[in-house]
Amino acid sequence: MRQLADAWAHGDLARLERYPEWCQCMDTEADRARMARLLQARNGPMAERFAALHAEGQRVFLAVGALHMTGPQGMPALLRARGFSVRRVLPGAGMAVEGPAVPSIQKP
Repeated sequence: MRQLADAWAHGDLARLERYPEWCQCMDTEADRARMARLLQARNGPMAERFAALHAEGQRVFLAVGALHMTGPQGMPALLRARGFSVRRVLPGAGMAVEGPAVPSIQKP
């Protein structure tokens, strides 16, 4: 958990992408299936619900764990695919940056 927290705190998305290589939690087929249910299987419905609420004119705040943020089935990728603009911003600063930070999601 410490490695996971450090990777997120430092915005090390490349390390988060490699989570299965170092977590020692996805060694068996059962482990991998459990993680797929916890992450990828939930990301699609969450992204869909987020988009639906936004389409209804609601302001939406979405909070997910670090592992929901990476890869082609991660929340940023799924929201981009639904037409949202996703960019990183510094917490509390409100300005876009190139480095690690918190994603900001907007739809034109």
